[in-house]
Amino acid sequence: MSSEPIIMIPIYITLSVTYVFLIAGSVGYVVYKPKKKSYRSDNIEFVLITIANNKVKNALRESLESLRSRFRDYLVWVVVDEGAELVGYLSEMSFSDPYLRLVVVPKEYARFRKGKARAMKYFIDYFVEPSNWYVFLDDDNIVLDDRFLYEIAYYEELGYVAFNPVLKPRKGNSVVTYVIDWIRYFNDLTLYRFFTGFLGKPLLGLHGELLGIKGHVLKELDIDLTSIAEDFSLAVELVKRGYKTWQSETIVSIKSPNSLSDLQKQRARWFKGVLRDLRRAPNLMKAIITIKSFLWIALTSVIIIVVMSGYYNSFVIYLIIINSLYHWLAYMYGAYKSGKLRYFVITPIAWLIEASSIFRALTIRDFYVIDKN
Repeated sequence: MSSEPIIMIPIYITLSVTYVFLIAGSVGYVVYKPKKKSYRSDNIEFVLITIANNKVKNALRESLESLRSRFRDYLVWVVVDEGAELVGYLSEMSFSDPYLRLVVVPKEYARFRKGKARAMKYFIDYFVEPSNWYVFLDDDNIVLDDRFLYEIAYYEELGYVAFNPVLKPRKGNSVVTYVIDWIRYFNDLTLYRFFTGFLGKPLLGLHGELLGIKGHVLKELDIDLTSIAEDFSLAVELVKRGYKTWQSETIVSIKSPNSLSDLQKQRARWFKGVLRDLRRAPNLMKAIITIKSFLWIALTSVIIIVVMSGYYNSFVIYLIIINSLYHWLAYMYGAYKSGKLRYFVITPIAWLIEASSIFRALTIRDFYVIDKN
């Protein structure tokens, strides 16, 4: 029996799986369009949970100024830990703005835990009203439009309880990370749109940026205080309970990491958090996340097998190229948006730069915070 069919079996299996994701993403992009009412909802409050140290001060100030300018009549909560470096600075801001309120999580609260999940749980326990919507933000987020306010008015009537936006990167100190970050924008328009929007089930997880959840649901969910990926942990809880979600048309600007090292640490921390929380996920969600997370290893193996075997099936080469185009287009678009076309040269290896962050997951500190200034 020829060795060629044996070599080709794992190749065809891997490529088939990748094309399932590509088709799902295409369906999400083409078919799904969020709906809205002609009026805005007013039972909405913003919640910005921040480590509030000098690493994030500039980004935090920019985010709060933008938020208060665009959403003047909506309450904004800023949640920080007791003893945070910027407590005084934020106290002054809240004192002069009646719509900006500072919440300080006391050291005694769940004292053996730390991180955003702990701060979120404290806020839910003491400040959340069941009838309101709470929109969680990161401290570098800039919300670029208010379309989600009109969507809430529509989807709330249908029993939907949570939503997420489309993320769009803005340049930090590194052009390379900015270029690579555009894959998140492409993923939101395709795969996340398919699962969060078209299916109404966040089987790939949720973003912490503009994560909107109804108050009574927040009170019900089991917040894991050990989680370092609280957005994914919340998605697990929503899927387990069968709650419906939608993907908003609203675009949120996120600041790209200032260095390749920070990008890899950011991705590694998220990946480590997802692996921890995955044990609580329903089986279908476990399968999808596991396959999606390790697919790049399989794809790399496929390429190595094809090269090392010396067997060049033109059909397989064609399939690999078509599959790669999705990532290449994202990175080429990022290079174009950067205004520095020489960064087109990183297109073939950009996905490897990002994917290799998985190897840092075992060494990254649980609560490492990247510099966002």
